[in-house]
Amino acid sequence: MALLMLCAASAAAFSPSSSPLLPRLRLSSFCPVACPQACQPARERSKASLVMMAKGKKPTSSDKVQVILKGNVDGVGKQNEVLRVNIGYYNNFLRPKALADIISDEEVEVMVAKHKEELAQKKQEAEELASEVKKLGDIVLLRKVGKGNQIFGSVTNKQIIEEVSKKSGGKVQLSAKMKWEIPEVSGLGEYSASVQVHPEVT
Repeated sequence: MALLMLCAASAAAFSPSSSPLLPRLRLSSFCPVACPQACQPARERSKASLVMMAKGKKPTSSDKVQVILKGNVDGVGKQNEVLRVNIGYYNNFLRPKALADIISDEEVEVMVAKHKEELAQKKQEAEELASEVKKLGDIVLLRKVGKGNQIFGSVTNKQIIEEVSKKSGGKVQLSAKMKWEIPEVSGLGEYSASVQVHPEVT
């Protein structure tokens, strides 16, 4: 803490008038020798403090970093999942094995927006596919039969997919990975089967 020293000076030193005036008191800062840092101008001291604050602390292995997984990692997450992990874990395990990359908040926003566009595009394509399937009408499967018009074998989604492709001239392509509902077909007749081409499309 700076100390204040009171200095008395003659009034004649401050005024050209020769009339006698009471001595004035002049205040000036005084710094004891034991505190050399306080002798620095206040402007320089504040500047030094700002520089020290700007440097911040050095990151430690326990600090967190945001990453995106490039593949499934047991006990951590799935591919393309964004999460925060310790810097040490990223530097010592995820990065050397090319399992993750550091990703910023801005990059996450871009990725999310792109993902939404892709989902919207897939839904639109699924709606168009469902419309084309409905236009095909009945799908006829020719099968060998035995006594009592009982067919041999069963009807599978693979057989239906092939017939749909033939009838549409290859324009309509369904997949066995889609959700199928096929009744048990044991003989000749008409049956209703359904396929869900998209979770949000009926």
